This record gives sequence, structure tokens and C-alpha cells, in this order.
Amino acid sequence: MLLALSTLGCPELSLAEAAALAGGQGYSGLELRSGPDATVSTSAPGADRRRWRRALDDAGVQALSIASYVKLCNVAIDDDAVVEAGRAEVRLAHDLGAPWVRVFPGGTRGVPATAAVEQRAARRLAAIVAASEGLGVQVALETHDSHPTAVDVLRLLAADGCEQVSVIWDALHTWLGREGPDDTARLLEGRLAYLQVKDVASSDDLAPLPLGEGVLPLYQCLALVRDRNLTDWVSWEYERAWHPEAPSLTELGEAGCRWVTSALTPPA
Repeated sequence: MLLALSTLGCPELSLAEAAALAGGQGYSGLELRSGPDATVSTSAPGADRRRWRRALDDAGVQALSIASYVKLCNVAIDDDAVVEAGRAEVRLAHDLGAPWVRVFPGGTRGVPATAAVEQRAARRLAAIVAASEGLGVQVALETHDSHPTAVDVLRLLAADGCEQVSVIWDALHTWLGREGPDDTARLLEGRLAYLQVKDVASSDDLAPLPLGEGVLPLYQCLALVRDRNLTDWVSWEYERAWHPEAPSLTELGEAGCRWVTSALTPPA
């Protein structure tokens, strides 16, 4: 199985620096956070995109996904703006060779979305999917926000036009949503883009910890994706951008790679 890092864990680094760090520590891919103050941006001209692609190639690292902040359930933004933002992220993914674009449900965590909001979100998602045709990029909806579990995100993906959308399994949010790993794995069979791992001390303390030092059922999640052959990729999303006091990936990245590799090794 291939391992990736999210640039959420190294917000101080350029793409070239993050790629060199990941490749040097044994990772094969990068989730590239996209936005005005992030690792990459849809406003970047072609010259920057070509430079970023060369940096990834030089480091021997795959752009796993463009981790966008497109929020499907955000009713404060009109439909056309959401769809156009998604289209721009798809084009960026194409230019950088990323097979997926991450989008968020985007509703308030802990507040279920209404049926009307979900229907509107699904229409937006279907329009973004239609815009990705022919570009070799697949849209992936992350378990997050108002839709933290596989049950939640699959409601959106049942709509017309969303049949080809994959799911990113964020192990923290399915746990916060009280969905057991067995249920998540069963529901996402055939739909899983990749598994995101991370660790925290408790549901009240979400500061990032080194893998294996917190309370999340990571061994179980990893064993399920391995044994059921649900995906080729696992990504460590270390949320240092939100917790700058946390140790850097320069210190922790290599140990994290070893930890995931060990956890994925079948018992003798």
C-alpha cells in the first residue's frame, strides 16, 4: 500500500520543500492543500503549475489529491460560485497529475443538513462531476462537517450524476460521528478513494498527536482497508496548520511512515 502526507501538516513549506520532505521520508504521495494561503492555488498561472509538477517529479512523489475547500452545503454561496470553484480545482488537479479532488460536505459539524440542503448539495456535486469529464480527475467527498460518517456522505452520493464520486475516509470524523470502522469499511467498499489517518487525545482535544499515541481506532481502520483491499492509498493528515505549536513533520514524518507501514503489516 502507498503512503502519502497532507501538506496541512507542513504549512510553512513550499510545494517543492514538502515534496522533498515526503520523498525523503518514504512517502509516495502528497495531498496538496489548495487555497489563497495554501500549498497550491487555482489562481496560479501556467508557469507555476508547470514548476510545481516538475518539483513533484523531481522528488518522485505523486500528487494524490487537490485538497480543496469547496463546501457543497454552504448556502451562503450561490450555486454557480460553488460549481465554478469545483471546476477550477479539477483543472488544477489535471495540471498537477492528481487523480482526485477533495470536496467537503461543508455544513456545520453536529448539525444535520436538511433534505433541501442535501438535494442542493448533490446538484452542485453532480455539476462539478460533469465538468471533470475527460480530464482524468475524480471528485472525492470527505467524511466531514455535517456529514461525518459513511452513512451521511452516501446520502449525497445516491443522487443522479454522483455515481462516480469517491469517498475519502477521514478516520477522525467517522469516529466523532460514532460510526464503527467495520460499518464504514463495509459501506465504502467500491467507493473509497483513500483513508486519512491522524490521532488525537479525545473528542474534546483535537490537537494532533503522533500516530498511535491517541484514542482513534487506527489499527482497526488500517487492517480493514488492507484485508478488504479497499484502496491503494493511506494518507497522514497531521493538522499542524491549525495547531502550530505541534511538533513539525520534519521531526515526526519518518516515524509516522514507519508506524503506518508496521500497522499495515499482516500478522504472521
